Amino acid sequence: MFIPIALGWFIFWKGHIKEPDINFLNRLCFRYLLPFHIFNSTLAIDFYAEFNPGMILLCSLSIFGVMVVSWIIFALTIGNRARRCILIASAFRSNNLIYALPLAANLFGETGIKSAVMLVPITIILFNLFTVVVMVYHAQDGKTGMKETLKHTLVDIVTNPLLIGSVLGIVLSLLHIAIPVSLKSGLNAIAVSATPVSLLLLGAQIDFKKLSGSLGPALGACILRLVIVPVILVPLMIYAGFRGPELGALMVAFAAPCAVTNLVMARNYNIDPPFAAQTVYLSTVMSIFTLFGAISLLRALELF
Repeated sequence: MFIPIALGWFIFWKGHIKEPDINFLNRLCFRYLLPFHIFNSTLAIDFYAEFNPGMILLCSLSIFGVMVVSWIIFALTIGNRARRCILIASAFRSNNLIYALPLAANLFGETGIKSAVMLVPITIILFNLFTVVVMVYHAQDGKTGMKETLKHTLVDIVTNPLLIGSVLGIVLSLLHIAIPVSLKSGLNAIAVSATPVSLLLLGAQIDFKKLSGSLGPALGACILRLVIVPVILVPLMIYAGFRGPELGALMVAFAAPCAVTNLVMARNYNIDPPFAAQTVYLSTVMSIFTLFGAISLLRALELF
């Protein structure tokens, strides 16, 4: 995974790709490539035989718990509302989609992908729901209208291409609707391009020149996302009995770097975009080492 990320950074550093190109490719990935990839992977799951409600419940409670605890802590300690908002979003929202599928495939093969994909719908819903609530609240200086917040959140979730791809895949899988071989071949051709393009774009969005000014707080946010949250949650997942691909899927959901979507939404709501960018850039670089360490430790303990 490091190689395409590094190549993406090199292409950006050499000036062969510009900001408008990155924005266009981000939209292409978000609206088409990743939804096809998720649809394809979800379609391969036999939900009647492989659905794990315990994993879904633990993931949901963990996301909610991290959001609530981080909101309380930062409300008491951080006076700057915009920075507090980014810190809360960084704590509970990870770049799970980009990292989970390639890591699962490399670590566990097809079985790992099925476990990772099973978490995609719930993480999409909860990440979007909680991030919109957090950002709308802080963007409006505490005077947000609950009706407007809920309406905005519902529209954002229902129209999310990633969630649409998940739901379509789940429906076809549950109904056992077979896709013609010729059509499936075309879908595969699109789906396989999602991960390498996403990783290249992730690298292209790392701008070391912007890692200044608020480096200390950004570093703190990254340590929270990459070290503190997984150190607290992963032992609980192990205690709950999860092992192998399921533990891997849960671990990545909470140990992956800050979501690039945090930066996109921070720009939309005008909530300290430079600081949001720093948390994304720095956590992406640091995750190369923290994820390697986490995976190595869990494999050494024979939990994978």
